[in-house]
Amino acid sequence: MSDLFNNENLTRKERTEEILKKEGIKINFNLPHIESEEETTLRTPKEIAARVAILAITNFVAFNTIDSETASDYLLDYNLWEYVTPDEREFIANPTEEKKFQETWKCECIWILMWALKIVDTLPFPDTLCDLNNIPFEKYPVGGDRDPNDFINAKHEIRSKSEILDANDLYYRYDWACVDARINNREITQIHPGIVYERHYALNWLINYMDQDWDDISCDT
Repeated sequence: MSDLFNNENLTRKERTEEILKKEGIKINFNLPHIESEEETTLRTPKEIAARVAILAITNFVAFNTIDSETASDYLLDYNLWEYVTPDEREFIANPTEEKKFQETWKCECIWILMWALKIVDTLPFPDTLCDLNNIPFEKYPVGGDRDPNDFINAKHEIRSKSEILDANDLYYRYDWACVDARINNREITQIHPGIVYERHYALNWLINYMDQDWDDISCDT
C-alpha cells in the first residue's frame, strides 16, 4: 500500500483515538488501522435498501407487531424472499421468544443502514437504544399498503466511503473497549456493549468486511 493510503488510515486512527480520549474510553493504541478507501467497496444503494426492508419485517415479528405467517405472506406477495438470509428464514419459520429478543437488537442495524442511505442524519452516542419511531413513517420501507420494492428500487444516495469508514473505525475501537471490559470483568459505563456490537456489525457489512454475508459478519477486535 502506498504512503498516501497509510497516511489516510493513520489519520483516521488518530482522529478516532482523540474521540475516545475525550470520552474517557480505554484505547488500544496497538489496534491496527482498518481498510483504506482504495481497498473498500461499499454495498450498493439497492443492497442496503433491500437489507433495511428485510430487517424492518423481521423487526416487526420480533416486537410482535406481526406474526410469522403474516411476515411469510408479505414476503411472498412482494417477491422479497430472495433477499432473506438463511438465519432470517429460520427465525420467521420459528420465532421463539429468545430469538425475538435477539432480533430486537437489529433496530441498531436498521438505524445504521438508514444513516448510510442519508435517511437519518446522525448516529447517536451508543449509550441509549435508538428509536425507530424517530424515522419519518413515509421514509420507512414497510408499513401501511406501500410496496417495499419502491423503497428498494428508489434512487438512494449513500454516504461517502470516508464517512462510513470513519464510523466503522470508531465502532471497531468502541467494540474493542467493550470486549476488553468484559474479558477483565469490568463494567463499561460510557457506552452500551450491545448497541456498539450491532452498529459495528452493520458497518462491517456496509464495507464488505472480509466479503462476508449478513449472517456471517464477524466483529473482530
